[in-house]
Amino acid sequence: MQIGRDRLAITRAIAAVIVVVLLVVVGIAAYFATSTRSSSTTSTTTTTTSSVSTTTPTSSTSTPTSSTTTPTSTTTSTSVVGPSNSSQLTIIENEPPNSVDPATGYFVGEMEVMTNVWQGLLLYNYTSITQYAPMLAASWTIAPNYMNYTFNLRQDAYFMNGQPFNASAVWFSIYRVIVMNQVGATWFGNMLYNGTTAFDLGYAVPIGVVNALEAGGYKLPTGNATLLQKQAAVDLADILSHFNPSNSTIQTIMSYPDQAITVVNNYEVQFNLLNPYRFFLQVLVSPAAYEVCPSFIDANGGVQADSQNTYVNTHTMGTAPYFVKSYTPGEVMVLNANPNYWAAKLPASESNVMLTPPHIPVVILQYTNEASQMILSIENNKAALIEGPPLPSLSPVYLSSLSTAPGVNVVTFPNAAKLLTLMITLDTARYPYNITNFRSALAHAINYSEIFSSVSGQYGVPFVGPMSPGLPYYNPANLPPYSYDPALAIQLLTQLGFQLNLPNGTTINPSGTLFSPTLTYTSDDPAEVKIAQEMQVMYLNVGLNLNLNPVTTQQEETAISQPGTASGYPGMLLWYWFPSWLDPVYQDLVAQVNSVLFGGIAGDVSWFDNATVNNLTGPLPFMTDPTVVNATVSKVYQIVYQQVPDIWLYAEVPYSVQRTYLTGVIYNPGIQGYYYALIGYQSG
Repeated sequence: MQIGRDRLAITRAIAAVIVVVLLVVVGIAAYFATSTRSSSTTSTTTTTTSSVSTTTPTSSTSTPTSSTTTPTSTTTSTSVVGPSNSSQLTIIENEPPNSVDPATGYFVGEMEVMTNVWQGLLLYNYTSITQYAPMLAASWTIAPNYMNYTFNLRQDAYFMNGQPFNASAVWFSIYRVIVMNQVGATWFGNMLYNGTTAFDLGYAVPIGVVNALEAGGYKLPTGNATLLQKQAAVDLADILSHFNPSNSTIQTIMSYPDQAITVVNNYEVQFNLLNPYRFFLQVLVSPAAYEVCPSFIDANGGVQADSQNTYVNTHTMGTAPYFVKSYTPGEVMVLNANPNYWAAKLPASESNVMLTPPHIPVVILQYTNEASQMILSIENNKAALIEGPPLPSLSPVYLSSLSTAPGVNVVTFPNAAKLLTLMITLDTARYPYNITNFRSALAHAINYSEIFSSVSGQYGVPFVGPMSPGLPYYNPANLPPYSYDPALAIQLLTQLGFQLNLPNGTTINPSGTLFSPTLTYTSDDPAEVKIAQEMQVMYLNVGLNLNLNPVTTQQEETAISQPGTASGYPGMLLWYWFPSWLDPVYQDLVAQVNSVLFGGIAGDVSWFDNATVNNLTGPLPFMTDPTVVNATVSKVYQIVYQQVPDIWLYAEVPYSVQRTYLTGVIYNPGIQGYYYALIGYQSG
């Protein structure tokens, strides 16, 4: 799943967010090939403009950790120096965007920008991951079967150019993302379009649109599924590229009832899912579901099936607090406050904290891949903030010295969900990593306390995967982390017949199999480098000679893009993980343990292939009974724990590095990066 493209000290370009969902939409359909959609719209939950929603149920037997993210400062500044320019906020980041188009952007750095220059129907409320702030929606209802989500829209919102926001803009925005068939579309796979059909035929079309087009008078080819899918995509793209919601034909198509999104009236839309899905609100919080201005899109390249819009990759026209003023690719992006921000005119009774107008009119994002430059900029007050949660640019190894720098705070969020995890994946598709006891021996040979002490410090906590601590259903059986037990490791390796050469000169199984495992890791992450060096010593203590294989991020991605049986696939890999959205089952569990759906870079880097786990996890994302889900997750957890496809090292406590004069810096695990509108400067 998704990690930022580069982390100074955690370099990651995990395009898995693309591949994961692409494979999901193909594989999950196998379990739901005969599913039918219900038209039931009986509501279970309603939220109004002045309140937040608690529509996503959590397990009755697995309660998530408190969503509060009250920060804790680890430094006390000896002096307070104000910003060099109170009208601008400078943030140092290491992930320059390729695209801030909701249809195309997907790295953490891109999502951070998108969250500030576009808006969706709702957003996580402040620091909560279970409550939602109404943004462009005024209220919503969810059918008991979790297949129909109905939204009543605000009637006073508009885009920066003055164009009104309404139901046709929602239909346009999300259908545009789907028919463009870029990474943004994958957020809706097997929910709003059939992923298997799209993968097989090469075009993504929202469910029901073929019938909607025919209801509008379009003649589509029959007898050839590929030609039908292609023509429907081309026709839909043409409608979107010449979008006129007042046109009677387009109105007929948009109001057709049995399709992915139905325009009920000018300010009401209904989402009709292909499969029941309890976490659909989490999908709608994602940038892929953000609303774009139809006239702006059509004036700047329109919509093409299976194609990006290169203009919208770097230009915006949204309803949000900021817009992209300029961008020098790879160097600096400037965001200005929206001068026509609709929410600035709302009475307090109709607003909420996430609609706050910007405190600082200009945000400058400066990009560098040098940790030293980041540190120098924050220490010299050239920047007020360094790119932080969910994927901090700076590794924990830098934080000790920064915590003593005058005017700098290292702020942690100890009570927040800890979604960024570090593990060692083991290639279960190749010998000897395909032997359970060999994997278990590797796990018990690691001194975890030493890694905590020398690498993560207070910024890492032990966890039991595959799921991230702090999310619902995490470790329902309360399994303990793997223990450091070198004697057990030696015993298991001896029983397997491996030759072991211990540091005291003893050789066990002198005629046995001599095998030296290889650990692959990225060379520009000091945390990974340190862990690899320490593990080399730990493994010598149990008689194994661990080879170290430092690589670049690109080399790492190339290696894990191969089948697990390939000779060049990493036997052991230091690997960071972060879910794309806050669905603990679909995005965090299933993706890491079901290689039929998510093998390799798609998520299950260990190529763990267990028939029982595959059968349990295939339909799991679309189960709606929390008790059944919890029981199923518990079964999966126990099997995975016993099979040891991964060795879980630590979950990272979220943290940010910032100047002491900053206020309003919050962390929400569901919001990628910082929310600029809330950030301000202390007065006086």
